[in-house]
Amino acid sequence: MVLAGSYALVAAGLTLIYGVMRMVNFAQGQSVMIGAFVAFAGAPFIGYLPAIALAMVVNLGLGAILERTAFRPFRGAQLNGLIASMGMSIILINVAELVWGTTPRTFDTRFNQVSVTFGSIGVSEQRLLVIACSVALLLGLWWLVRYSSLGRQFRAVAEDPEIAAALGIDTNRISRASVVLGTSLAAAAGALSGPVNLISPAMGQAEMLNAFAAIILGGFGNVGGTIFGALLIGMAQSLAAVYISNAYSNSIAFAILVVTLIFFPRGLVPERTEENV
Repeated sequence: MVLAGSYALVAAGLTLIYGVMRMVNFAQGQSVMIGAFVAFAGAPFIGYLPAIALAMVVNLGLGAILERTAFRPFRGAQLNGLIASMGMSIILINVAELVWGTTPRTFDTRFNQVSVTFGSIGVSEQRLLVIACSVALLLGLWWLVRYSSLGRQFRAVAEDPEIAAALGIDTNRISRASVVLGTSLAAAAGALSGPVNLISPAMGQAEMLNAFAAIILGGFGNVGGTIFGALLIGMAQSLAAVYISNAYSNSIAFAILVVTLIFFPRGLVPERTEENV
């Protein structure tokens, strides 16, 4: 469930950006990494929980920069935008290496020191925190997209940006909001899962790949399907790590993806326009 929560946050952010802009953010994995390092740097001074919020706020700025440099100039030219976001991901990795070095670090919190027992199974409070915060953030995103004024504008721009602009919606502002929100969700995933794993400038790549797998399984552009796909991928990896080998958990998860797509080419929850962001 910890893996599934992290993948769902990253994948939901990717889906939001793609749904509104029809562009893929390849720097989403680096938002995970930046979020983990910002929380790591801030936790000793302001505490771990405020550091999670700090990581999300910092990534609001990162998202605004990404939207202005890697997406807006290439709207309508998806390949160019894809290459630009890949370039930004490399830049962010190099910046992180200059600031924090390349050696993986341990990110310990007080929640890692306490376990909660369920029968004969002990689970650290940190893992429970990851699950609880992931659920809360995903529910918040669902409510925002479905019921808020901003969510209605998201859906309008996703369906037809030209008509949305004619109706008075600032499409640039809505596109920027989608990238800012999507990157902040990825930052939350990094800040939450960082204490469970080692953190390094290379982190985020596995989350990115698994988030893509979740999106494909759930139907590209479908937020609910994306969350379902993330749960499926996360559970498959966890079971594979326990009953087979941790070394093959990623391979087994992607084997499930391939087999699924053979029989369900459009994903387990096919994309439908009215369900899109």
